[in-house]
Amino acid sequence: MPNVRSIGAVISLFALASCSDDKGSAISDERAAENTGGAVVPMKPGRWETKFTFAEIDVPTLGKAEKQQIMDEMAKGASSISCLSEDEANKPAADFFGGEGANKCKYRTFDVSDGMARMALRCSMEGMGSVDMDMAGTMGDDKFNFDTEVAMRLPMIGKITLEGTAVGNHKGKCTGQE
Repeated sequence: MPNVRSIGAVISLFALASCSDDKGSAISDERAAENTGGAVVPMKPGRWETKFTFAEIDVPTLGKAEKQQIMDEMAKGASSISCLSEDEANKPAADFFGGEGANKCKYRTFDVSDGMARMALRCSMEGMGSVDMDMAGTMGDDKFNFDTEVAMRLPMIGKITLEGTAVGNHKGKCTGQE
């Protein structure tokens, strides 16, 4: 039976293993164009801060305190500051919405219209499993607020599901330290 330390360690490894210095490459732009079906997202270019919070977790073998510790670690690890170029702001790659460490995400669903967004992402974690994210909520040019469900499939632990929110805010021009 896995304990909170082993699960926490795997979750921390997830956040670290999928980090990259890729701040938006031609490959990411191509992925966004392919997977958004040509839809234009009304986002301002520049610096964006995304914060994840989780309110529910499904790991049957853990107690309340252990579950809270994992939700806090996941929220901290996934929250990010990033920079969107003019081109990326029009068609952001799935990695942008996946949060920190989500550099291998692809859209499974992408639907934006009239200030509402619904998207589903699938991210891989090199040799460690995969993560599916479903997000739905409001989206404007300088903020978004999504209800989020994250399902992680981890070797030796199984499926972990978290529910919460992802809130993004435009913070001005890029500083070069994103």
